[in-house]
This record gives sequence, structure tokens and C-alpha cells, in this order.
Amino acid sequence: MRLHCVFSANRSRVFHVILLLVCVSAGNGFAADSKSASGKKAVVSTVHPLASAAALQAIRDGGNAVDAAVSAALTLGVVDGHNSGIGGGCFMLLRLPDGKVVAIDGREQAPAAATRDMFIRDGKADTRLSQTGALAIGVPGSLAAYEMACRKYGKLALAHHLKVAADLAENGFAVTKTLAERMSASAEELRKFPGSRAALLKADGSSYAAGELFRQPDLAKSYRAIAREGIGWFYGGNFAGATEAWMKANGGLLTAMDFKGYELKLREPIRTTYRGYEIVGFPPPSSGGVHVAQILNMLEPFNLRKMKAGSADFIHVVTEAMKLAFADRAHWLGDPDFAPVPRGLIAKDYGTQLAKQIDMKRARAVPSHGKPERSETDLFGKHTTHFSTADAQGSWVACTATINTTFGSKV
Repeated sequence: MRLHCVFSANRSRVFHVILLLVCVSAGNGFAADSKSASGKKAVVSTVHPLASAAALQAIRDGGNAVDAAVSAALTLGVVDGHNSGIGGGCFMLLRLPDGKVVAIDGREQAPAAATRDMFIRDGKADTRLSQTGALAIGVPGSLAAYEMACRKYGKLALAHHLKVAADLAENGFAVTKTLAERMSASAEELRKFPGSRAALLKADGSSYAAGELFRQPDLAKSYRAIAREGIGWFYGGNFAGATEAWMKANGGLLTAMDFKGYELKLREPIRTTYRGYEIVGFPPPSSGGVHVAQILNMLEPFNLRKMKAGSADFIHVVTEAMKLAFADRAHWLGDPDFAPVPRGLIAKDYGTQLAKQIDMKRARAVPSHGKPERSETDLFGKHTTHFSTADAQGSWVACTATINTTFGSKV
């Protein structure tokens, strides 16, 4: 069972990702409000210039692409906290200089006391309980994933990145238009929780406007405590204990033992091809890797070169392929530790089979999912932001981090 986390993100939209791409040399200057630069030593792509700047500084400080990704992640938790943060989960796909690919599953885990019917009230599912408040919260995994990535594959300590992000949280930054909109849209729910009201809204309960200075001293203290004491402070120390006490007082299920029992999982990456190129994606419980592979498999039989980019035909065939893939997602995709997810979803033959259902003359209704071969036996092993980094030594990182809905559980 996967639940929302302490603060969660917008649900991902395949192919609807807007990224700020920054390519700079470790020695080049970089202004926080610049959108691009050129260089030879690193590539960073995030949704916020301050996160990109932090990632590039990690390279200048002697780090590699893994360090850059972790620095970006922790900074995004400060400047883009409506989407991701250490209260959420992540999937990290690392390509190492020797060509090895590592997939770190750092998604949230449900408390031990969670049950199938925990969101049922009067015989009906109450979706509010799974989205807002104490019952919507699972054990966050992002911090554990970032620590492992730094320890095993980075060159700088996690504490280095935490301290940089802590300074930004304490000193503050100018609220972006997007953050202001998210704060305003969520203000009513945030006001229901005293801690969230104090941390994310003004003293009078109103939301911040674009351009105003926003400081997060409590987040800075947490970052510094983790930097000083290690992630045990979060998963087994003061934070876990304080969370359990809050849960008991507010009808939640999470305990300090749930935090202590959190375990990262290493997954086997998905490997497929598209027109001669190898595509490596994150496997379930992520739906993205399967989705991308499946959509590309459906598009491969079509002569996209003859379709003008942005033309009606191009948009039509891509939309139809995505429609079929999302129908399969709704039925098949889930956490392979708890649900059967067929490997056949990414098979070339299955993609070709679905592609034959695409009619170039009209939009097709998709009333139900498809059924790949061996869907009952060949299974994968038991909203949101994305950022990518690469360095000149051959390390690449693709990370999707989330807290599931805007400001997650709002707690």
C-alpha cells in the first residue's frame, strides 16, 4: 500500500513537463534568475533556477552528477515545496561512469497499522481521508534515498547539501508566481493545521504574494539537525517521536517504529528500445518507465517523420497512444510488492497490437484496458517534479520526486 506523504506534489503528466535546462561549466558564473548558459562540465535540469544553481555549485565544490541531483532535490524542498521535499518520496535512476544503472525506490510506505478499509466511512470511500490529514500520511522515503545516493555514489557528504539548502530556507527567497498560486489555492486547507499555517502562511493566515520574501526557519532547523546527527534523527530520533505523538493526538496511524522500519528498495530498471535507441526507465511502482516504453512502442510503427511536428496527424497519433497507455495504467499499474503488474505491458508485440487500434481518421473511445500476453504469470518483481543531471565523467541521474498532491497531506 502506498500513501500520500507529509507534504505531497502535483500528479505527473506524461509529456507535459516544463523543465528549466541549464548547461554550465563548473567554473562559469551563473545568475540565480538566468535561464540558460553554456559549458562543458555539467548539465542540470530542474523547474527552479535556485535549485539549478545549487546543483551546479555542488559540481564546483567537487561533486558529481549524483551530488548535483541531491543538492537540487533538497533545494527544491525549500523553493518548490508544494511539489516535493523530504516529507515525500522519490524514484532515482542513476547511470554510473562504468555503465551500471541503479534504480533506487524511495517512495513512501504505509504504516503497519494501515488496513484496506481505512478510508471507508458509512460503506463508501471518503477520498478526502486519503488526500488530507493524518490518515493520508505514509513514511517518507526521499531522505533515505538521497543519503544512499550520496554515500555510495557521490563525492560530497549529505550534510554538505543540507547545510546549503538550510541557509536558503533560513534566509528566504522571493516567492514565484507558481508558488504564490499554490499557496493561495491551498490556504484554506493549510489553515486547518496550526503547524502548516505557521510554516506556510503569514501570521494573519493569508498566503504570500509573488515577489515577497518567504522564510522557513523550522525547515532550516530540521535540515541542520539531519546534517549534524544523520538521517537517524529523522527515522529514529526526535522527529519520528514527535510525529508519533502528533499522530496519536490527531487520529493518525504512523508510529516511530514505522519510521525506524522504513527500507529503501533497489529495483531492476526497465530496458527497451525506440528506433534503435535504448530507453532505460524506472520500473513499477513508478508508472513512468512503463508508460514511456509502452507509448513509444505504439508510436514506432508510424512514420512520424512524414508528420509535421504539431500537425493534427502528429497530435492525434500521440494522443491516441497516450490514451491507450493510460487505460492500461488505470487497470494494471501499482506497487509490484502488493499488486501483479505484467511485464508484457512493455513488450514490442503488445505495443504493435495496440497501435493497430489507432484510427488516423477519428478519435477512438477506450472503454477498458488491454491485456498483454502472460498478464497473470510474467510480472514485475514484488504531483510531482522531475530533475536530471549529468557530468563529464559519465554519471547521469534522472529523479522524480513527489509529495503526491499540492502540499501533500497539508500536514
